[in-house]
Amino acid sequence: MIIKAATIISLAAAVSAAPAGAAKSDIEARGTQSDAGPGPGPFSFLALRSASPIHFGSLNASGLKIWIGKPTESYCPVDPKFCPPGNVTAFFVDNTASMSVSVPGGQQVYIDPKGALSYTQAHSAAIPPGSITTCFRVMNSPNDNNILFFSNGEGDFVACPVAPETGPYQVFVNIKGGLKSEDVPSGNTADCLGFTAAGGPAQEQVSAWQYT
Repeated sequence: MIIKAATIISLAAAVSAAPAGAAKSDIEARGTQSDAGPGPGPFSFLALRSASPIHFGSLNASGLKIWIGKPTESYCPVDPKFCPPGNVTAFFVDNTASMSVSVPGGQQVYIDPKGALSYTQAHSAAIPPGSITTCFRVMNSPNDNNILFFSNGEGDFVACPVAPETGPYQVFVNIKGGLKSEDVPSGNTADCLGFTAAGGPAQEQVSAWQYT
């Protein structure tokens, strides 16, 4: 993930004293949304979960889902020299959320009925019935202007591995604590790790033509 170096340094300092197993650290609890707010983005984020395999792992787009431990997957239909970088995942966030892309129509972010953090296919607005498309927010840290926290008001972020203790990890939102074992890659929610999503402004205004 490419975000400002100052953000990475600030994040490292902020989590140095955080509890090793905290699903939501104290630093997120101190996050505030100022009157002006941080603006809609774009932002890139990484996972904070001390002493875990996902700590400082970036949230990346792959296969219309968000993952930790998979590279960003993108596509551009023209000569690469005319394309956005395509190797960084970034989001616009302002109650609703969307991917930082230039493809006409964009790509909307949503939480599918199973809790998976997802985004729409390019050139399609199709979203499964029962999905959540709102309550996304980005909060400022009151102690460090370089840090922003990403969350959804419906539940906490969790990262679920493809097999017990084996990455990559798919990102879910545990809506009202109702995440089911049958819906996560390993088949057991006990394998999932709660985390705080934090980051900062992306370096590019548009990060990809489209995410795949």
